[in-house]
Amino acid sequence: MTPSNSSSSSDSEQRFENQRERFAEAFDREIDPLAEYSETFEQLPDPFRYYLERVIANRDQISKDGTIEDYERTYRQFQSYMQTTDRHPACPTVQQVKNYIGWRRDVHNNAPSTIKIKFGRLKGAYEYWQMESVFPHPPDYNPFAIAMEEASLGEEDGKPFPELTLDEVRQEFNSISNIRHRAVVGIQLKCGLRAGEVSNLQLQDIHLAHSDLQSCYPQLGTHEALGDYENVIYVSPNREGNKSSVPRLVPIDQELFWLLLTHLLLRPQVDRPWVFLTERGFGQMGYTAINRPWTRAFQPKYAETESTRAITSHFGRHWFSSHFRLEAEFPREHVQYMRGDRIEPEDEFAGAIDDYLHPHYEHIETAYRNDVFQLGVSPTSHERKEEAHGLPWEEPDNS
Repeated sequence: MTPSNSSSSSDSEQRFENQRERFAEAFDREIDPLAEYSETFEQLPDPFRYYLERVIANRDQISKDGTIEDYERTYRQFQSYMQTTDRHPACPTVQQVKNYIGWRRDVHNNAPSTIKIKFGRLKGAYEYWQMESVFPHPPDYNPFAIAMEEASLGEEDGKPFPELTLDEVRQEFNSISNIRHRAVVGIQLKCGLRAGEVSNLQLQDIHLAHSDLQSCYPQLGTHEALGDYENVIYVSPNREGNKSSVPRLVPIDQELFWLLLTHLLLRPQVDRPWVFLTERGFGQMGYTAINRPWTRAFQPKYAETESTRAITSHFGRHWFSSHFRLEAEFPREHVQYMRGDRIEPEDEFAGAIDDYLHPHYEHIETAYRNDVFQLGVSPTSHERKEEAHGLPWEEPDNS
């Protein structure tokens, strides 16, 4: 969101809030009817647990809406988020609930359908409190229902990606002759990076154990989060456009090592911090340019159809996640860590960065290197042949 859009959105919210105050004053209504109960709830048993044990555990068709564990996870996620506010989770404001929707949508990349399921569970608990006489929740005010009406859940793309075999992915990948494009597609497939994370990747974020490369780029691999690890990428959550709320370290296997090495050896030697640069002006490579090698390699063969999505740069993250979760059978929390998702339970991330960044990396590093898929890249194949024949770092862009 640009500053002007952000300012416009803020002005709009303030205008609506002023109107709410006028309506409330005119009809003698409370703007925030749950505020007075928040402090009291802090002294009482967990109302979500009460609802779970009193209602959900006794349902005959619990599998229709998920398991008890699914409900518990939903409530735990919301409670963890509300700890960052000044309110008890049973007494949220509409704006806090809307912010939570945005957090699930933008930070955790939850699809609208997933958000609706989670909020159905939250709204169900609130509606029970409204009916049960021992709770103070007014029957004519439900912040979850209001937030779901007012908030944007994002775009739902119900179509799945086409199901490609590894051989099919290899075939399309190895049709890419441009050195920079091969590195872009390779890093998204092998590390699950979003387009924004590739765009924001800086030389300091990558360690490659190669003395000649280190002499070319003194800043290479100098980020403190890398510690003493070799051949690894650090993905920071603190850059505009990076959707992950937590940092992560992802190993660089031998294939990606050669892809990045060749790219960096041929990259223009300019004083720019980014790993991937534009052809003209050598600026930061943007989203459109990152998506271009995907569309050139995979389309029109894998363009959008009536039943499947077109393959774009987001396919790399999808393929990465599917491989490690389904093919390599990595534990769920290990895949979450490598994707930059918050690991459940979310309060595991309450400590300092080193308390989870490095221990989690050590859990996945060896398994990753053993189980990562191979694209058919080697130092004696495509990359070295291109370098020997003097092929350009960037092809002319005639599009």
